[in-house]
Amino acid sequence: MLKKIFEILYDTYGPQYWWPSDSDFETAVGAILTQSVSWRNVEMAINNLRRMDLLNPKKMYACLTGILEKCIKPAGFFKVKARRLKNFLEFLKDYDFDFDELKKFDTPTLRKVLLNVSGIGKETADTMLLYIFKRPVFVIDAYTIRLFERLTNEGKKTYDELQEFFQNNLENDPDLFGEFHALIVVHCKTVCKKKPVCSVCKINQNNLCKKAKMV
Repeated sequence: MLKKIFEILYDTYGPQYWWPSDSDFETAVGAILTQSVSWRNVEMAINNLRRMDLLNPKKMYACLTGILEKCIKPAGFFKVKARRLKNFLEFLKDYDFDFDELKKFDTPTLRKVLLNVSGIGKETADTMLLYIFKRPVFVIDAYTIRLFERLTNEGKKTYDELQEFFQNNLENDPDLFGEFHALIVVHCKTVCKKKPVCSVCKINQNNLCKKAKMV
């Protein structure tokens, strides 16, 4: 079922070219800033950081917290997120701010050390694993949960259960995982919204959504 859904979404929306960034560090910053806020707000915050020449880990590490907070204010919860960025930078400093040093870890170990950073949860860690380190780890976010629950009409599953479902039923390919995750996001923003538009949903038109059949 998942492979068919991916094909439908890809045919509908085309490639999404995620993650939109110019560097590994910018991807990590975006993954932290996008917590509980829309990407449009994150883009404004990242543009502020770019104007201040702070999309460099050493420069952001040396930056005063107040300046960092002002830059990322559009992303919301700016005091909390500034602290999370600083925590991540303290962690990154142990590896000389070099992502290539982190790439030497196997996936389970790298995930563990990322999760040990205060403010980095499973979704953020997995986003980094997938889009920075190209590891075959499926990112589970609110959109993925929404789509899965509607497709299957099953009860809620934990993050780990849903991640296992995707990873066990798809080819073990980080490029596929990244594209699929991006397509789920765009589909849930445009069609499978909180109030779904089932009449135009290509998944529904292929009789693959159990929830739509009950509406």
